[in-house]
Amino acid sequence: MKLSIDGKKLLLTDLLLYILGFFLIIEWLLPLKQLTDTQNITVFILFLGLSLLLAYFRVPGMISGTLKSIFILYSLVYLFFEGSFFTFSWIQPFIASLIENVALVFDTNWPDLTSMFKSLLFFILLWLMAYLIDYWLIKRRKIFTFFLLTIVYITILDTFTLYSAQNAIIRTVIIGFITMGMLTFLRLKEKEGLANNSTYLFKWMLPLVVFIIVSAGIGYITPKADPIWPDPVPFIQTMGDKGGEEEVGTQGGVHRVGYSVDDSRLGGEFIGDDTLVFETEVEKGHYWKVETKDTYTGKGWVQSEQSLALNDESFDMLENGGEIPFRSYEEGNGVAKSSSDSKVMLREPFTYLLYPLGVKTVNAANSYLELEIGNERGIFNSDIQEYTVNYDIPSYSLEALTTADMEEFATENPEMAERYLQLPDTLPQRVRDLAEAITQNDENVFAKARSIESYFSSNGFVYSQNNVAVPEEDQDYVDQFLFETMIGYCDNFSTSMVTLLRSIDIPARWVKGFTEGELKEVDGDKRYYEVTNNNAHSWVEAYFPGVGWVAFEPTQGFSNANTYLNDVQNESNSSENAESETEQEQQQAQEQENPEQAEEEKQAVNENSAISTWWNQLIASIKSHWQWITGIAVGIMLLASIIYKYRYKWLPYYYLWKYRKESQATNFPKAYLILMHLLEIAGLGKKDDITLREYAKQIDYIYGSNEMALLTAKYEEYLYRGKLKEDAWMELKELWENLIKKTTA
Repeated sequence: MKLSIDGKKLLLTDLLLYILGFFLIIEWLLPLKQLTDTQNITVFILFLGLSLLLAYFRVPGMISGTLKSIFILYSLVYLFFEGSFFTFSWIQPFIASLIENVALVFDTNWPDLTSMFKSLLFFILLWLMAYLIDYWLIKRRKIFTFFLLTIVYITILDTFTLYSAQNAIIRTVIIGFITMGMLTFLRLKEKEGLANNSTYLFKWMLPLVVFIIVSAGIGYITPKADPIWPDPVPFIQTMGDKGGEEEVGTQGGVHRVGYSVDDSRLGGEFIGDDTLVFETEVEKGHYWKVETKDTYTGKGWVQSEQSLALNDESFDMLENGGEIPFRSYEEGNGVAKSSSDSKVMLREPFTYLLYPLGVKTVNAANSYLELEIGNERGIFNSDIQEYTVNYDIPSYSLEALTTADMEEFATENPEMAERYLQLPDTLPQRVRDLAEAITQNDENVFAKARSIESYFSSNGFVYSQNNVAVPEEDQDYVDQFLFETMIGYCDNFSTSMVTLLRSIDIPARWVKGFTEGELKEVDGDKRYYEVTNNNAHSWVEAYFPGVGWVAFEPTQGFSNANTYLNDVQNESNSSENAESETEQEQQQAQEQENPEQAEEEKQAVNENSAISTWWNQLIASIKSHWQWITGIAVGIMLLASIIYKYRYKWLPYYYLWKYRKESQATNFPKAYLILMHLLEIAGLGKKDDITLREYAKQIDYIYGSNEMALLTAKYEEYLYRGKLKEDAWMELKELWENLIKKTTA
């Protein structure tokens, strides 16, 4: 079936192919809204539809290009400039912005490109993709390469990002196989010389479409087995030597997310592990400590001799639980406390005590608990399934925090100061200088701690468990993260904050454990969480005289909010803290009224942070490797230029190989046109004002043969009669090959 517009025949089959190609490209666009800060995806979809529609109606290139350019300009003005498009007031700022961005491109300063210029580049990319769809579907009748690229693109996003490609894969497979089925039919039809008949297409496509949809439906609804292997991509990425010893639960030195003992060599990548470790019953979600460490070596964390000596001191074994002598808060007015209980239900063997900051007692029936006071770790010497911890929930006095005297503390507690202000002699001076620069405008130690905590969220740092470097022998772990890579996970952020705090004489320690996990159920005032190996985490505790230990969370995408009492007498110094306290009180009230909604909002914030992290990581990676990217791009362009320039050398041999085994007469017309094309590349193209026979005489004169005349005579015979003898190609093949070889001279 076909339409006729301005004397041109438009097949409805082509329209269907354009529609299928349109939906294939849509699968490239849909993830952008979720994974990047790209907005108004509809504008790009409309442009894609317009481009394919103009291609379908075969609108002349000049008119088509003008319409698409107007659409692009109108969209950019609508999205990024003020005023109406028809007032033309946008022209001057548009040109200025364009010139500025082009300069940034030549300076390889990609991160500073404006959103307007990025959108312009994206429109151009879609323009090119629309042209390629037209070329592949209509002219070449092939789509497998683009279909395969779409599958690879979606699966990579599903592997490395938050984008779930389950439905996208199904849609792409259905669209791709239907498209390839149609193209196969059209190639067969053109090869056999069949008339354009919708009946043929219907008989061919109906069983194909039914088979594809039914197969996809069966595959979708049938149960699937769980993955046998972990994600292979991060496994391959971590096969190299990342430094340090093999972790508990790792394979071949590959780090796996989860709690481990040895932290002497930090860095390297991780494989995710969603194995359920324990479940909790709590009144309010909180972090779960396992231990603290006090000595930073420049590569990782170990226990100091003082800590080990405390561990060696004699303490009675706690049978069935008892009082926990870990020091959390100071007595006095520095912190107000309220008591609460949390229950731990182990789902995997885990011998270490899990507890919140402020723990007082543990109730663990039929157990023996050994305490290590130096690093505040408890170890069960018997199998245990569940236990309950009683702890204090703190409300910190801002008056006490902001007036803490660290000099007096160091004088009165020299051993504790030495332990929690320790830094390696090899720590680069620029780390100390950075701590001073971050806190230079802060008037008290608490404000300084908060400034360091928030520093990581607004200075280009990226949270990632992949592409995380390991320092060389002459590099410091913190220095490398702060000034070179700026990419890492909780260990990088928490270790860096402890080091920066100690650099300005604020006692701090490194804490290991688990986050609160994933909320599964709310029953009255009880909340139930599931905690997996993926929730293994590290954070910071800083010590304030008169208050005790206060938790801080520098890692992007994580939050461990504290409650502060606004009892500061100096209003000018406390306005910011008072505002923070009011916001936290409102947040706590909202969580108590609707805990499920609060948890969903928290998860949404984490997801948005992850999306932003992914984009920042991409930009940071491009920025840090721009020399390689530029060099590779230049190399590819040079190689492509050389290949194209000398195509007359290699292209003939490609066609000789392609037609070597062909024997059908229908191959001769194609082979003759290929010969014409190769002669044109060799500089012997046919002029428009001469006939084929005259052109053949010229070629034969140049090459001193009569081969071109014989081939041309057979080609004219084919044009007049519409067919050739079955053995015609075999008779002419040698003549064709001889001329093909001569074009390489």
